[in-house]
Amino acid sequence: MALKAILFDFDGVIAETDNHHIAAWQRTLAVLGWQVADDVASRSAEIDDREFLTELFAKRGFNSDKIDEWVERKQLLTVGMLKNSPWLYPGVAKLLRKLRGRVRLAVVSGTCRQNIETVLEAAGLGETFETIVGKEDVNSVKPDPEAYQLALKRLRLSPRSSVAIEDCPTGLASARAAGLRVIAVGHRRQFGDWVGDATYVSGLEPAEGLLRHLGL
Repeated sequence: MALKAILFDFDGVIAETDNHHIAAWQRTLAVLGWQVADDVASRSAEIDDREFLTELFAKRGFNSDKIDEWVERKQLLTVGMLKNSPWLYPGVAKLLRKLRGRVRLAVVSGTCRQNIETVLEAAGLGETFETIVGKEDVNSVKPDPEAYQLALKRLRLSPRSSVAIEDCPTGLASARAAGLRVIAVGHRRQFGDWVGDATYVSGLEPAEGLLRHLGL
């Protein structure tokens, strides 16, 4: 079946945002007089903010009934940093420009839609994607297939007509469970067992190579 849509993960595929989340948590928790090491704060790039903070408070024996308020404070800082310094992976902007008009494009992510939209707008890519699925749009995040299923429903497309581009095992598992073909992009991650049966590319440039692989 001819390719009709490409569904991109966001963090780790389109943009590098780990440092923004780490710095935002460090600045937020500095209000408590805490110095949170990079390796501790980096956990926030792997799990939901609320889960991260609950886990950290428990480890430090700190009781708080204002988890949501702390998370909101951190989110405001994150959005400000993403707006001021969006960081796209090499080749992303060029690839997206070449794909527009050839296939339909969507973002399917486990991060907040606000973060995604902020980076895309700041990078001049705000009108690139037909639909964006963020974590607030689903009940279960990746590796559950719900986010991909929702994107396909919005696009009114079958899984067989689409491909997902992911950067980690949970994302690949989510896309596979939704019936999608998958491409694993490494960027800074080497080929390994995490790729499974997916096609592996080290990055998204040159765009022409990926376009040929996709038959575009």
